Amino acid sequence: MTKHLLILIVAASVSIVGIGQARPVEKAIVKMKMEMEFPQNPGGPGGPGGGEGDRMVMMGGPGGMESTMTTYYRGDFTKIESQSDFGNNIVIVDHKQKKTTTLIEAMGRKTGFYSTEEDNQAMQARMDSIRKIRRDSMEKAGIPVSAGPRKPEIEYTQESKKIAGYTCKKAIVKTRDQRGEINQTIVWYCPEFKVPQTPTGGSGGGMLGRGMMSMGIGGLEQIDGFPMEYQIERNNGMKIHMLVTSVKLDASIDDKIFEIPKGYDIKPMKDMQNGEGRVIMRMGGGERN
Repeated sequence: MTKHLLILIVAASVSIVGIGQARPVEKAIVKMKMEMEFPQNPGGPGGPGGGEGDRMVMMGGPGGMESTMTTYYRGDFTKIESQSDFGNNIVIVDHKQKKTTTLIEAMGRKTGFYSTEEDNQAMQARMDSIRKIRRDSMEKAGIPVSAGPRKPEIEYTQESKKIAGYTCKKAIVKTRDQRGEINQTIVWYCPEFKVPQTPTGGSGGGMLGRGMMSMGIGGLEQIDGFPMEYQIERNNGMKIHMLVTSVKLDASIDDKIFEIPKGYDIKPMKDMQNGEGRVIMRMGGGERN
């Protein structure tokens, strides 16, 4: 084997090993903007996550909204601050204590709720039961129904573009809804870094698990990198476009950032649920049942 051939083989091996190995980042501040158009029936089939019975927070009016968000990641804590014309939203997650606090300021009111791991498990059990009842009803009506949720499939491509100064790659996330129909979401991600505890799921994620940044996109946590942009279009009319505008890695973040601010009327999540166990709130119009 010649020396030049050996060098090429070694270089290729290093390149292959380097693929899909994003650097874990414990501290980061990420700014983004989001545009959303709401469906007429957000809680019905094909909701934001493409499923049924998903819980969510309605943050705007009947048509849609634009918002800017700042996310703080530091060790056992995640915080998202969201600002829009309809009001301000704060979500603080204590991953160690497995507790999520959601705060909403709108129309001169400061309200909020908190959820624990037990709350999330109970809600998930209720949602599973509701989905089973709906699946049974659809089967009796002769409507094709998928066997159950499948692990999202991710198709990686070689396309790339710059976002917030980072070279990002394109991935296509494929998920199936309850009818078995495939939903595709294009995600641009940065393969250079990844935040270990992101607001796309996991214990203690609360509302973050199915909302805010990921809006119920399954599979984001499987991507070996950080989601920088995505766009969703669902058959029910739901449209979401998220774009990261700046990233500050290894940032210095003070403890006060994750403190619960005073002046909010905060209740347990169970007190904010309707009969089906959903937490549905409208920023400008109070609670919606």
